[in-house]
Amino acid sequence: MRKSTRDPALRSASAVRTARFLLPAALSLALLAPPPALAAPMTAGRDGGLPPVSFGFKGGLALAQHQGTTPRDMQYTVDSGMRTSLAAGVFLVLPVTDRFSLQQEVLYVRKGSRQDIGVSIFDVPAVLQVSYDMDYLEIPVLTRYRWTRGSAVDFYTLAGFGFGLKVGDRYRLSGLVDDGTETIPLSADSDMSEVDMFDFHFTYGLGLEMPVGGRRLLLEYRFDLSLDQLPLPTYADVPFGDETTRVENEPVPLRNQCHLLMIGIRF
Repeated sequence: MRKSTRDPALRSASAVRTARFLLPAALSLALLAPPPALAAPMTAGRDGGLPPVSFGFKGGLALAQHQGTTPRDMQYTVDSGMRTSLAAGVFLVLPVTDRFSLQQEVLYVRKGSRQDIGVSIFDVPAVLQVSYDMDYLEIPVLTRYRWTRGSAVDFYTLAGFGFGLKVGDRYRLSGLVDDGTETIPLSADSDMSEVDMFDFHFTYGLGLEMPVGGRRLLLEYRFDLSLDQLPLPTYADVPFGDETTRVENEPVPLRNQCHLLMIGIRF
């Protein structure tokens, strides 16, 4: 019998990455197709019974940034800023008890960051403006706990994990190198197809929910932090005469993080 020559460590690493992708996907499919017993109308939880299965829509402001995870080269200075954009999607709430529920969501979230990088190029100080735009279709699987019971306004907390599929991205860089006698422009404008299209993240948050016109209005804050480092590009295109030369640099490992301020309605 032929023995496998594949390194067990490689098989283990591959299995872990596969599991990290398949587990959230399996949970998503299971929760999006609740069994008939859960899908049937239930008595509202105010009288002691389980609340009904419900769904809703939410949207709001996304304040995204990148977090460094390794010590920075002291030759560089970085002033990191947020990408201010939007997030929106749908959600499904599956009660387990009158306080505890599972919440499944499908969200479109725009993440990224803005960076001002101070660096010495050819012994000449320069400041480069860099923007990373990364748009994701995300599927979080969250636990939801309602801390109040019997009151008109409910306070709840959320925690869980999710995975994102990158559906759009853009890397842009601009700057000038000026040694006093000559000014050289630096630029870059391209996609980031070399960056992993999957992003796994941890989510926690809190919210308030209140009755409005027979529906439930919710106000929610949440924070997402990626579990994986993403190797983001840092190259620049430099003109030399009639040609342009690309100066390659090592990618910088960063994590996505995002604050979400959302308003929604639950039916």
